[in-house]
Amino acid sequence: MRIFTQKNIRKQDGQSLVEFALVMPVFIILLFGIMEFGRLWEVSNILTSAAREGARVAAVTAPDVEAVSGAVQNVLDAGQITNAQIQISGPTGSNEISVTLTLDYEPMSGVVIPGLTALTISRSTTMRWEG
Repeated sequence: MRIFTQKNIRKQDGQSLVEFALVMPVFIILLFGIMEFGRLWEVSNILTSAAREGARVAAVTAPDVEAVSGAVQNVLDAGQITNAQIQISGPTGSNEISVTLTLDYEPMSGVVIPGLTALTISRSTTMRWEG
């Protein structure tokens, strides 16, 4: 059994500091990774909602490109997303209309997390044209 004396305790003075210095970088990378994944998930969901809203408007109009782009842009503006490319195609022979959104996602913590670079997110929704 070890007896902790004043001499033994002084030998361990810097141990906590060394352990903290070893664990802290891993903790910071993990924390920023969780935040970045949450942000990526949010942007992906907003793009999906915007594509769905645009396809819904396109399905009930001629499709009116201005109305579809406006509906998509309203959702993107609400989610504070800029620079998304909107592509509207259709109606096809089977009366389907597709709205595709593409965004170059820039990570906010690219400097902290090594290897994390820009991603391209693309979301598409297809609905039947009712016209």
